[in-house]
Amino acid sequence: MTSVPHTDADLQSLYTQTAPLHLTRRSLRNEEYTSRQKGDVADTGRSEPILPPPPSFKEKVKANLPILSWFPHYDRSKSLRVDIIAGMVISFMVIPQGMAYGMLAGMPVEYGLYSSLFPPLIYMFFGTASHLSLGTNAPISILVADSVTAAIPTDTDCSDDVTSADCERILNATLVLCILSGIFYFVFWVFRFSMIVSFVPDPVLAGFTTGASVIIITSNMKHALGITTKRGQLWEIWGDIFSKLDEINWAAFAFFVLSYATIMGKVPIPEQLVVLVVSTLIVAISGVDVPKVKDIPEGLYSPKMPKFDDVGALVQPSLICTIITYILTVNVCKALGNNYGYEISADQEFVANGICALVGGITGSYLPSGSFSRSALVGEISGPDGTALHNLFSAIMIVIVLLFATPLLYHMPRAIMAAIIYAALKNMITFQTAKRLYKVSKVDFVLWLVAFVFTSLLGVTWGIIISITVSIMLLVKYQARPAARVLGVLKGTTDLCVDIKQFIEAHEIEGVKIFEFQAPLHFANKDHFESRLKKMEARCQWSKLYAVIIDCSSITGIDITCIKMLERLQARYTALNIELVFANWKGRDMRALLDASGLYDTIDPSRFYLDMASALLYTKKIVNDAKAKEINGDALGESVEMVP
Repeated sequence: MTSVPHTDADLQSLYTQTAPLHLTRRSLRNEEYTSRQKGDVADTGRSEPILPPPPSFKEKVKANLPILSWFPHYDRSKSLRVDIIAGMVISFMVIPQGMAYGMLAGMPVEYGLYSSLFPPLIYMFFGTASHLSLGTNAPISILVADSVTAAIPTDTDCSDDVTSADCERILNATLVLCILSGIFYFVFWVFRFSMIVSFVPDPVLAGFTTGASVIIITSNMKHALGITTKRGQLWEIWGDIFSKLDEINWAAFAFFVLSYATIMGKVPIPEQLVVLVVSTLIVAISGVDVPKVKDIPEGLYSPKMPKFDDVGALVQPSLICTIITYILTVNVCKALGNNYGYEISADQEFVANGICALVGGITGSYLPSGSFSRSALVGEISGPDGTALHNLFSAIMIVIVLLFATPLLYHMPRAIMAAIIYAALKNMITFQTAKRLYKVSKVDFVLWLVAFVFTSLLGVTWGIIISITVSIMLLVKYQARPAARVLGVLKGTTDLCVDIKQFIEAHEIEGVKIFEFQAPLHFANKDHFESRLKKMEARCQWSKLYAVIIDCSSITGIDITCIKMLERLQARYTALNIELVFANWKGRDMRALLDASGLYDTIDPSRFYLDMASALLYTKKIVNDAKAKEINGDALGESVEMVP
């Protein structure tokens, strides 16, 4: 019977004797796999797991085209009805929201409808979230508008004159940005860069959306008041607004207030669509003088490649837009997957969103993204039986509007668009989140505050850049200066070690210090490790320190710089006659590096214990033997009884 390993040396011996062959040589080839299934391989005496064959071509195609996994098994009796209803209901939201968000993105309103047509259809084939409503949303709309404005400065925008050269340049730049984002999506997919989500924490996203809300309120106030304002920074726009209070179009403002109150009034109807239709009819019949949307081109957008005149200025903004859009969309996808029990592939979402962006850029769409509110409604309507086919029925309704209904929207007041946009801000403003963060974590509150302040004042692009930079700086700080604690054994236990500063019932073993370092060891925190260890030694309350135990519970990795540091530490402790011992050692996960570095030639592998109990027993014996030697004065005193 194999004995239980206590040290890394014991584990290495056990590994050599019993490790499965697939861990000590290359994985089995396909023919070996087949032979093993048939029982043709000789018995080696070791465990030999059957390795699965590599995925077939058909399986690879299904992985990259998810519709092939669910559509052949589509249950029309369960799913068709709910998909049709979900698609129809969502279209009632998409039509007014699409036009409003298109205006928010700095484009004519019809481009919001174009953005809600082809990208969702493409996502139906390549996406992994069955209930996702892809298209337009408020945060990404303002992100796109701000990015294009910063990269391509113009004197006017599309809200002033859709036929101007400035508007044409803005449209072209927005479509180029969409295509560049599609390219970045595929670059991220090639490098499996889905871990980028981890570098934008929730407080930063919350602060970003709140800061973006300030920009949205500012940029759309002119539509709510029925006035014109100059372009510029936040304070410049508000200064212009206050200077033109005597020019307010009170009819437009009345439409805005009544529409906003109706939308926010929880009316159990497609309130945004009703407000849009009723307001348009009132303006058309009464002839009231308010700023209107006016001509909207009939028919679908004619696919064409935009001009890449300003591509150089758009590369950096498109990178930022890609990262933020991916993070927001994948978060929506994961929430849907958790609610309805299906897996989301973060890497496949790069493919899906990348194709949507590439196709969108030549079909009149700005950068598409997932909408949480619309996706949640799709889930409520269709439930677990719903599929991505709801996108088809929503697209059909949008095609009908583009083909036949655009002339009817000539008299639609722009104030209605502002009301729809402002109504969306209720889910973007997160001051309550900031209040909770202030109570729970000051660091997270600072991240929220940085994102909010810099997004509000400098725009969404610089707000995101600065916020992510601060987040990474904090991450580096935590890695370079992780927590380090002195541990003691909790009263009533034999090996449960806790922070002696937090637990007054924890006691230290005389002559033994237990040091815990709460991070992997690498070049960035090497000096911090050494300084905290020396600080612990300097504060030793005993006349003689016999042993130091390094608790490696959190040391999941080590680099060559720190291996050299441990070798120097061993040499220093040897000179001081102090035993260096490691507990909860995870060297088995770094075997190749440790063997090649020669660490085990400097420090005996038997001093690397796999648990704390064994390390404590060993150091107690060291202390007792040393005390016995001191008492007897012999070369090797008679060992005293082990401390319990």
